[in-house]
Amino acid sequence: MMCALALYIAQFVVRQPFFHRRWLANFLFMGWWYSFAVIKYFAIDKGGAALYENEIFIGTYGTAAFIVLQYYFEKYINESRALLVADAFQLLLCLPPVITYVHYWVYGYPIIYEEMLAVYNTNYKETIEWCSTYMGWGNVLLIAAGIMGIYAFLHFFRVKMSRKYDIDIKPRNPYIVLLVVAALLYYPLLTLSKTDCVGHFFLAAKYSRDIKNYSQDISEKYNSIQFVNNAQVCDSPHTIIMMIGESACRDLMKAYNTDYPYDNTPWLSQCKDNDDFIVYTNAYACQSLTQQVLQNALTEKSYYNDKSFLEAMNIIDVAKKKGYKTYWITNLGGEDGASTFSLIADRADSVIHTNGEYDDSMLDGLKQIDSNENNFIILHGRGTHAAYAERYPKETAVFEEDSREAEYSNALLYVDTFLKNVYNYGSEHLNLQVMVYYSDHGENLQTGHGPSDHSFDKVRIPMFIYMGNEYQNKNRDKFQYLLSRKDSFYTNDMIYNTLCGILNAESNYYDAGEDFSSAAYKYHLEDLWTFGKEVKVARDPFLNK
Repeated sequence: MMCALALYIAQFVVRQPFFHRRWLANFLFMGWWYSFAVIKYFAIDKGGAALYENEIFIGTYGTAAFIVLQYYFEKYINESRALLVADAFQLLLCLPPVITYVHYWVYGYPIIYEEMLAVYNTNYKETIEWCSTYMGWGNVLLIAAGIMGIYAFLHFFRVKMSRKYDIDIKPRNPYIVLLVVAALLYYPLLTLSKTDCVGHFFLAAKYSRDIKNYSQDISEKYNSIQFVNNAQVCDSPHTIIMMIGESACRDLMKAYNTDYPYDNTPWLSQCKDNDDFIVYTNAYACQSLTQQVLQNALTEKSYYNDKSFLEAMNIIDVAKKKGYKTYWITNLGGEDGASTFSLIADRADSVIHTNGEYDDSMLDGLKQIDSNENNFIILHGRGTHAAYAERYPKETAVFEEDSREAEYSNALLYVDTFLKNVYNYGSEHLNLQVMVYYSDHGENLQTGHGPSDHSFDKVRIPMFIYMGNEYQNKNRDKFQYLLSRKDSFYTNDMIYNTLCGILNAESNYYDAGEDFSSAAYKYHLEDLWTFGKEVKVARDPFLNK
């Protein structure tokens, strides 16, 4: 009914039949969106939803609007250049299906909200690296050339049909015509904002705007933190470091997979034989996207409770309340200002952006820290995020094969060396007593870490905890619990509570059931979730071999 009304209005304004040959160029838009609905139903979602009426509304209303818009340009502007604008706008509204097709081509699954949240919070450099790694510049240029070719054909065809079937009819009032264009475009644009990748993107933008008041809300909660244990973990000034890895998959690390052909983790392999290091064998990421992981790992929020990010306490404020000077040192260059973890970072006493080309620049940040204070430091860099060859200086490359595996292993080797340097500097200059390392998520060398396919190599992560002698002697029970769970199963959304336990910072914002260092830790393999509480960890096919 609504579609029929749109067709009638368009015919009434232009005084020609809706399906007149003069308007054929506009029907490319309708055919594009109709075919998108069919392909989604039968191929992408495979009948997993009802009729895709949004795509049909966009195609019908949009075509009616573009017919009236073409009529306006021809009758009141009379320049073919004006039609170029209409063609560009029409092509722009055709791009969402292209994004869906590209995503399906790369991953084999439809786009989900979590991915668009990551896209919203990414930066141009990461976008370029994603395209070069997973699509290849040849395919990118081919798609771009295809879009430009369609644009040229669309404009040529529109002008040809317009001139061939021009009819001299007294035009309508131009203001009424523009009003009709606006009315006809309103519904498809509104529908588009709720459809597929565009709908997910708008939701991501809204969420990112809503969390901007996080700092104000958490400041009010800071004074309400009440510790049940006021003891310091060490008697002397000391340092605790949390190192957040990026895109490290334990399947592709020699320290975890002794059959792996690349010896890319020599230092971590040595740590396995050091009694002060606990290298965990069964750690999993709670999700495969950075923002979703860190807003859980750094706060009370986890996939085992119902807390929202805005109401959850964070580890930086807890450490600060416990008396630590808090630092967030990053090599991301302030590029993640809209992300939830950047809001947590801003709660630190000092945020240091090293802006180096490689992660070892963060060592310069460590050198700014006073060893006479109790320090809590979080390090967050680019790790082994694609493009892998951009994560390490070329002269440090050990594996020379021209392959993605070799590039990734060189990046892992660089991270391994960086971890060693952080540990050495902390031990020698900052009285390092605790160092916790975990990756935000894993990686698939073909598709990256998008969560839509639930590939478990995207959530199998490395994790270790180092504890100095002073910490061990003063907190023997905690060390023993952590050691006894070396082979236990764990997801990294419980890092917050585990660190609270390690810091002797159990409070009214703490759950002992999620604390790996507590006797009350209550989770077993069958209880754990990954991919945002969509898949049980127990379903990992590796566990069933």
